[in-house]
Amino acid sequence: MIDEFRPRRGAVLTLGFMLLLAGGSFWLLKQAQQTEQGPYRRSAQDLPDYTMHQFRFTTTRSDGRAGYLVEGDQLSHFPDRDETRIQGFRMTRYSDKRPSMFVSSDTAKTNADHSEFHLHDHVVLRRPSEANNDALLVTSDYMLVLANKDIVKSHRPVQAQQGGTTLKGTGMTADSKQQTLTLHSAVSATYLPPDRVRR
Repeated sequence: MIDEFRPRRGAVLTLGFMLLLAGGSFWLLKQAQQTEQGPYRRSAQDLPDYTMHQFRFTTTRSDGRAGYLVEGDQLSHFPDRDETRIQGFRMTRYSDKRPSMFVSSDTAKTNADHSEFHLHDHVVLRRPSEANNDALLVTSDYMLVLANKDIVKSHRPVQAQQGGTTLKGTGMTADSKQQTLTLHSAVSATYLPPDRVRR
């Protein structure tokens, strides 16, 4: 009985070793494929599925009138994040009773429904002068436009100039409906009399 068992035990050990070797080879092959495909997978995610140059689109309100106009030098959509990136961003917000508000930046990102625009680098907000108010100019390196709420926000340093008054601070909320601009912290102000303001 012992002599009969020895060859079988040797065959089982040989078979087990071969299975172990095959499993190890399969694992190494999978690891090599993942390493090889990794950079290509990442680069594919960073590629847009479409790009437009010198584009413009206009939203409409429920009454059919224009809400805002967005223009740019280049628009690219990235499907993995459902994100749109814009180079040379420009937005005009229309209003029936108030002057239109303009916002521009070097680059911008927007979400799928275009309700939020994250503006980066040389961001400028401009509101033309009205009967009782001078033109308003606000600059920063970042602003967030909440398009459906007519609000522009920033947590970064900003500078606002209106007539002879210059305000500097960190953080800002500009409400187009209420026609208000609020600086949140570290606020300083400089005032020049009207006769010294350059026009």
